[in-house]
Amino acid sequence: MTVQQPIHQRLFPNHEWALLIVLLLEVTVFSFTGNNFLTRANGFELIRLSVEIGLLALALTPVIITGGIDLSVGSMMGLSAIACGWMWKVAGLPIWLSVALTLLVGLLGGGLNALLIARLKLPPLIVTLGTFSLFRGLAEGITGGIANYSGFPSSFLFLGQGYWLGFLPPQTLILIAAAVFYFLLMHRTVIGRSIYAIGFSAEGARFAGIPVAKRTALVYVLSGLAASLAAVIYV
Repeated sequence: MTVQQPIHQRLFPNHEWALLIVLLLEVTVFSFTGNNFLTRANGFELIRLSVEIGLLALALTPVIITGGIDLSVGSMMGLSAIACGWMWKVAGLPIWLSVALTLLVGLLGGGLNALLIARLKLPPLIVTLGTFSLFRGLAEGITGGIANYSGFPSSFLFLGQGYWLGFLPPQTLILIAAAVFYFLLMHRTVIGRSIYAIGFSAEGARFAGIPVAKRTALVYVLSGLAASLAAVIYV
């Protein structure tokens, strides 16, 4: 007979409620010390500024579940942003093509991590620490450390800086769509269940017939793609 756990243990199995209490305390303090903190406008502004971080967090979730780590997402995001600006400003490509190629840059960066980790069996910490420096170096090499790409079309900037109806950031819908995608991937597909199995025991998953290398490669490729998507919004 299975004993059902109390609801607080099911919702917060690792005592995450402590973080919720800290958050509520912070909100309370800032609400009393600032006149504009607890307002709708500030709430949507916080959401707008959190979209890029949210995308990176979503991408890192399956990576961490497999027992890996990706330290290169920040540099990958920076390189993708620089690549987008360079392709539009210097190469003279249309903005839509620059965005498409920027996403390809993220896929290639994630693919490099996937190749080194899943195929060559190198430790994720060492690999992504190395690609962290590689991607950052490439970004600085493209700009020379001084170039600043600006003047993007207003229709493009609206994606990361605009508001619908005067208060709703459009990039919020991208974050929601990404969250739904990752939820369905991790909880409603065979791929998601296999990712959890790999995190529990990669060797056991291999004996169970799960393609461990392919699943591991997938999470790093998706991580690179999410980083480049965050870069497009950040630009």
